[in-house]
Amino acid sequence: MITSLMIAIAALIAIIAWWRPPLALAITILLWPAYLWRTVLFTIPTTMLELAVYGVLLGTILGLITNRVARSWPRGPSIAWWLVAAWIIAWAIVTVASPAKDAALGAFKAWCFDPLLFAAMLWLHIRAANDKKIIIRAAVLSAAIVAVAGLYQIAFVRSTLPDGRLSSFFHPVANFAAMFMAPLLVFGLALVVNRSLPRQWQWWLIPIAIALLATLSYGGYLAVAVGGIIIWLFMPHTKIKKNIAIGGVIVAVVFITLLSTTANFREHFAGGRSSGLVRTQIWVTSWALIAHHPIVGIGPNNFESAYRAEVPKHVWPPLEWLVSQPHNIYLALWLETGLLGLLVFLTSLIIWYRAVIKLTLRPVARPLAIAALAAMTAILVHGLVDTPYFKNDLAMMFWLILIIPWLLPDVNISNPPRSASK
Repeated sequence: MITSLMIAIAALIAIIAWWRPPLALAITILLWPAYLWRTVLFTIPTTMLELAVYGVLLGTILGLITNRVARSWPRGPSIAWWLVAAWIIAWAIVTVASPAKDAALGAFKAWCFDPLLFAAMLWLHIRAANDKKIIIRAAVLSAAIVAVAGLYQIAFVRSTLPDGRLSSFFHPVANFAAMFMAPLLVFGLALVVNRSLPRQWQWWLIPIAIALLATLSYGGYLAVAVGGIIIWLFMPHTKIKKNIAIGGVIVAVVFITLLSTTANFREHFAGGRSSGLVRTQIWVTSWALIAHHPIVGIGPNNFESAYRAEVPKHVWPPLEWLVSQPHNIYLALWLETGLLGLLVFLTSLIIWYRAVIKLTLRPVARPLAIAALAAMTAILVHGLVDTPYFKNDLAMMFWLILIIPWLLPDVNISNPPRSASK
């Protein structure tokens, strides 16, 4: 019954994609958390989110056949295609080399193929001002839905939450909710500061901010703080900017002071079983695994078993036995995609940052470029203490932020001309 319902939803998305592809992509963004809705088709595990992406692909194919979708592929810089090819090759190498083929193939599908397919659909279809407006608002609304669901938890079922931390759809892992909401909150704030998000949509950022606070994720707090600094750096040099800096410092000092008095803060940094010590043990073990497998890593989606075998050699008894990721995106990339994958990732980001910073010099492209810069920086900063890529929803979010500055950068997303809509 559940599988039939999922297939029916995917079929509906395919029809919408044939009729109006941007709307189907917006629905897919709203379904980012639906990767938690799982089933098996023809012996292959899949999720509602994957089926939604495949529905968009099917609708696109039907649109090409019936001439509803333009056959011309938008052009892009050649270096981008080479980097995408290198990224796929890196994943293919580690997947073939992995001792756990089923887990590796599942990771390849969820963290490489599906996000790239989603990005390709965005690149193909989002070519008009109204299209981009739909996608941006869907991203903000997606975070708002997660936030509202989490605030419902806090209001009515807080006693069931570990340490009272908001986790929303990702229960019981509060950090998953924080990794989802933090970059989208920064993205929305940047658009507000640059007057590129309609007023009625700005209100959605309030529940997102409150929900993020309720996750008690210090990685999420740090990500938003650094993302906020990026937004501030691109503000014009006025008295308002100076006042924001002074106010920000005061708020940060008060916030940290109050936070330091909480039991949760003491548990993070106290001796014994603390979050900081757990992460230290995980990082030490991860570096040892890298030393043993420096070229191809340990294989995608294989960290938990590798960690369990390695950690007793360094710590006994370990504070955590079941750890799915190394709580650092850079260590995770090296271990899961090998040295090539890590180098492609870092090289791509260096090129991306240089290109997007140049886009900020173009007045019409500036708001979205700053929003993408701030959101991407939030992800990378959060990645110092967690892995905000190696989840189906976060991988697609990463690719959306990566390519959105180039989806028609010459049109204002806030008030697009009526003639630009399809």
